Amino acid sequence: MEADTNDGPGARGGSQAIQPAAFIAALDEHRAQVGTAHPLAILVIRLDRFQHACDTVGPQRANLLRAQVKSRVAGLAAMPAVMHWLGAADLGVACVLPEGTDDPACLSTTIAAALNRPYSVDGFELFLSCSIGTAMDHPNSATERNLQQAFDAMLQINRRGGDGVGNASMPTQPRMAPLLAALPGAMAHGELSLHLQPRARLATAEIIGYTVRLRWQHAVLGHIAPQDFLPAAEALGMVEEIGQWILQQLLPLIRASDSVTRVPFTVLVSSARLLVPGTIDMLRRALAAHDIAAGRLCVEVPVDIVPDSGETVQNATLLRAGGIGLGLGDFTDSTASRRALAQARPDVVTLDARHLGHTARGAGIATHLRTACAMAHAAGVPVCAKGVETRAQLQAVREWGCDSVQGHLLAQPFPAHWLPQTHAAIVERARLLLDLALRP
Repeated sequence: MEADTNDGPGARGGSQAIQPAAFIAALDEHRAQVGTAHPLAILVIRLDRFQHACDTVGPQRANLLRAQVKSRVAGLAAMPAVMHWLGAADLGVACVLPEGTDDPACLSTTIAAALNRPYSVDGFELFLSCSIGTAMDHPNSATERNLQQAFDAMLQINRRGGDGVGNASMPTQPRMAPLLAALPGAMAHGELSLHLQPRARLATAEIIGYTVRLRWQHAVLGHIAPQDFLPAAEALGMVEEIGQWILQQLLPLIRASDSVTRVPFTVLVSSARLLVPGTIDMLRRALAAHDIAAGRLCVEVPVDIVPDSGETVQNATLLRAGGIGLGLGDFTDSTASRRALAQARPDVVTLDARHLGHTARGAGIATHLRTACAMAHAAGVPVCAKGVETRAQLQAVREWGCDSVQGHLLAQPFPAHWLPQTHAAIVERARLLLDLALRP
């Protein structure tokens, strides 16, 4: 069951994935014009009672209302600003913040006050409130991720009744009590889902695997991140139950994907309890029951939960004997990584390049990751760099000698049942991204 949180824009399970290509293209052009010296804020504004207003005045006047909303925002945002409607009631805004500030809260509060004033449309007086989510568009992270974070921050406000401002850099953490109450019914209510994110080999641009991600979308609580609900699953003793649910959904998918691709599917495991002999034996029986070939399933374990004992060697041997691959996640140049590498003898290790190049994280992160890459290669183990969001990060991990790459620069996670329709497009994207000539 997954513990990795490197997901993101447009594919965060139930967080109402958005694909506003026109807005993103305009935002990127805007960034190119203003440069990187000025902070650029992204705001997603939802008009809370817009549908009710439309029902009252009709679609033609609703368009006039939208024009008034856009005009009010344009009068407040620092110019030039990019504005696009992402949906009937959702306005995306990107603008430079006032000199001397990198916090969009003041601008958001000003916009909210302006939008809350009454509107006059063909003799109708209308009252709206708005939910605003904000994020900063950093040049060293994917624009799609930043937009999705602003969108998610807006949803958190909207689901609590609206009329407020949320900041992606200070997300509201869900309280444990509601999670404990809601999680037992999540599977029965169809709230859990699986998403896939591809990995591509740097040398050939081939898609060599998909990472499986668990998502939870609750009708009231909204999208709940794995790092928030996994502790609830642990507290309720539901880890194994959810793990079995993942297998029940995933194994038929793997079998059905034979006509599309025969690459491995990697499940992210968050508990060492899922890699004991009894569970491994269950995995082997399940693979046999679904007639799935050896090598099609891989489990990835964070190095920090790998036991420092002979059991690690034994369990890794059992996995390989059952045709199941083993990956080590969050691999660094730490002592724990060295020990896990020696004991588990994994098929692949993954480095987290998500913060590579971020000024706030310091320059040392590149040195540690480069050393970890060399350490894995010295042991004969291939390296996947995950969390790659920019071309600068891609160039860095390529120079280190990483064997494969995963991240939003290649493709964001998508619902697992989209695989038959999506795989070909991802193959094409990998070839274009990695600068290879298209092949028939």
